[in-house]
Amino acid sequence: MTTTAAAKPPSALQHSTLSALRYTNFRLYFIGQVVSLSGTWMQSVAQGWLVFHLTQSELALGIVACAAGVPALILSPVAGVMVERIPRRNILIFSQIYQMILAFVLAFLTATNMVQVWHIIVLAFLLGIINAIDAPARQTIIKDMVGTENLPSGIALNAIMFNASRVVGPAAAGIALTQLGPAWCFFVNGLSFLAVIFMLIIIKVQTLVAKNDQFAPLARLREGLAFARHHATIRPLLLLAINASLFTVNISTLLPAFADTVLHSPKEGFAALSTATGIGAVIAAMLIPIAGRRFGRGRVVTVMGIFTTLACIVVSQTSDATIATIFMGIYGFAIIMQFTTVNTLIQSEVPDEFRGRVLSLYTLSWFGVSPFGALALGLVAQLIGAPIAILIYSIIGGVLGGIVALRSPEMRRLW
Repeated sequence: MTTTAAAKPPSALQHSTLSALRYTNFRLYFIGQVVSLSGTWMQSVAQGWLVFHLTQSELALGIVACAAGVPALILSPVAGVMVERIPRRNILIFSQIYQMILAFVLAFLTATNMVQVWHIIVLAFLLGIINAIDAPARQTIIKDMVGTENLPSGIALNAIMFNASRVVGPAAAGIALTQLGPAWCFFVNGLSFLAVIFMLIIIKVQTLVAKNDQFAPLARLREGLAFARHHATIRPLLLLAINASLFTVNISTLLPAFADTVLHSPKEGFAALSTATGIGAVIAAMLIPIAGRRFGRGRVVTVMGIFTTLACIVVSQTSDATIATIFMGIYGFAIIMQFTTVNTLIQSEVPDEFRGRVLSLYTLSWFGVSPFGALALGLVAQLIGAPIAILIYSIIGGVLGGIVALRSPEMRRLW
């Protein structure tokens, strides 16, 4: 199958990273999401610390991550059909309200000293249900706001907003954890959703939804799976995302345990590792268009897989907080450079009639497969320790990713 992105010369991709900000709707959405996602990262850091504080168990960290991801395994493919038929803005408004309520519940349980690990697991599972629908809606609404021409810019800026909040959130969480406690992190996260809800209400987005008389989700899902399976470049891109979800991405699940048992800095060390990862990711998101034009996006995906593996190996073998922080920054740079580029390539390759379903498969690769990798990693770390578990996972993920890239010359040639 001839692919559109492969046929484009580099000159066809000369769009500024910031060009999507010309659209008022996207600017409002961008501002609201930066505020909300910063709160989400605050909660993520505080929740990881709280789980390990309550249990001193790497396995418990894996169980919580698994509970958050399991719903996506079932719901993500169906969600892809939904976002093709329901206005994405309506889905996102509902999902933000739902997440806000869950954050306030966790804040209340923690502030009153009633919180137990099973509460966190249940709330993580409930959050996973809505994230399975929220994620493909977030991906597809970008094109609704900026159009096809500025889609690469919209995706890059979406990565920047996600990872800028990954810097602000953990840094704020580090301060709040030491000065106020985890309950305030959860409460602030709940408040942060008000910003994005307000922005989603005032923006005006025209969404083209499917007008089929019959919903037939299973039939439409089979069509999407068949399209992805037989596409020469979308198939390996999705396989790379699945591989990362099982292995390299899940390494961040163990950071609370690694900071505590190896760096001996459970709060400040964990916040520093998370913040460094976010800083590297923001730099990557800003450089993605330049790297793609200079080297070709297919090559960027391949090379960054190597950098991700090497960074994780170094982190696993050091007990020096400074070295670990530096290489987590490199890890954040490489993983976001790789998989924001994967996202851009998939969206460039897929036609509009399959966009929701294929992007739901991309979401499934991240949220549906990841929980099993996180659970297995937590179990391995419980048995042999976090550093060795990170080392093993890094090597396996690097080898499998390399095999997929080497066997997919069409993907490597994509611009």
